[in-house]
Amino acid sequence: MRDFREAKAMARALRDALKAKAIETTHTEALELIAKAFGYENWNILSARIEAAERPAAASALLPAEARHDAALLTFSPSLERSLRRAHSLANERHHKYTTIEHLLVALVDDQDAADVMRASSVDMDKLRRNLVTYVESELAGLVTDGAEDAKPTAGFQRVFQRAVIHVQSSGREEVTGANVLIAIFAERESHAAYYLQEQGMTRVDAVNYISHGIKKVPLPPLVKAAFDHLHETVSKRLKDDPDAEARLVEILARTDADLQRP
Repeated sequence: MRDFREAKAMARALRDALKAKAIETTHTEALELIAKAFGYENWNILSARIEAAERPAAASALLPAEARHDAALLTFSPSLERSLRRAHSLANERHHKYTTIEHLLVALVDDQDAADVMRASSVDMDKLRRNLVTYVESELAGLVTDGAEDAKPTAGFQRVFQRAVIHVQSSGREEVTGANVLIAIFAERESHAAYYLQEQGMTRVDAVNYISHGIKKVPLPPLVKAAFDHLHETVSKRLKDDPDAEARLVEILARTDADLQRP
């Protein structure tokens, strides 16, 4: 007889059985049904129970081989450890072959250290979460596999952690936090994770200013922000067939936003 640790497999089987009877259910709905079948109020509670019963993979396993030696000399904050597991679980629950930077940023939205930096940079956290979840659910459909293997980190995901580790070492600190990882994401300019942060006017400089000096970004006046958002939306639509040009546009707009805020 299966136990609660096989809940995800049971949810897949339930969806297939219902589909055979012309009853459509989402993966999330199936997980909630399985949770209730085991006597738990919701999937989040059962998921936490499963996580507690299984030994999580070491965080260093998510780093590229050349960075593992250096990372062994550091520690990952408890919050970052949880974020790593959330990102990995997010990919696995959707049967994605890879864990991407976008999975990681979804997890960092709930990371205390990273979230503090984003809020200080005037990021709308709810909007960011919605954009990322929509992207993960729709644009990463090509990563879905039929196998039961764990998702593997992409090269970009690994570079982000390697970059964060090197930065922490060079600054003489011994703990890597979600804030360090957030800063490292900006170097992945072609990623949608960096794009969604820049779309809201957040820059790497904003993050560094807050972490190093406690300087919060001053929000733009409503009328200026509305004009900024309208300009970005209008030009982005015209350039939608040229992703490289759009990425350059976002960088230019982000710099303009920063210039407007200077005294």
